[in-house]
Amino acid sequence: MRALEGIDLELFAEEKTVLLGPSGSGKPTLLNILGGLYHVTSDRVWFRDTELKGMGDRGFTRYRRHHVSFVFQFYNLAPRLTAREDVQLLTEVAPDPVPAEDGLALVGLGARMDHFPSEMSGRGGEQQRVVIARAIAKRPEILFCDELTGGLLRT
Repeated sequence: MRALEGIDLELFAEEKTVLLGPSGSGKPTLLNILGGLYHVTSDRVWFRDTELKGMGDRGFTRYRRHHVSFVFQFYNLAPRLTAREDVQLLTEVAPDPVPAEDGLALVGLGARMDHFPSEMSGRGGEQQRVVIARAIAKRPEILFCDELTGGLLRT
């Protein structure tokens, strides 16, 4: 059986959708296809009136830059950047970003924005909140979250 075989999915603005399924069912693959990280090899994927299949690398880059943001299961914070600098990296390429300071304040890290990842709690969720701030500061139309609450629920 191919990953995602038989999938027919339609999502709408302002809708919150959760993908549930057993391990190996293709959830991350679907997120990566919808987010423009994987190229579709068959079938069709649309964002509004634009078909993603065959878009090419430059088209996918524009799609991700202007419409999509991600919160990955692994934080991928730059160890030599403060939380503010890490969020600013993404906002510099976004067309209409929230200031990094405001994004960090939204996730309760206003007082920790000048701290490095090694100075922030991983198990307590501070590092994950930096990643969330980075994603929302871009003002994406679509926010993809892979295992979003995993780090926030651990104590």
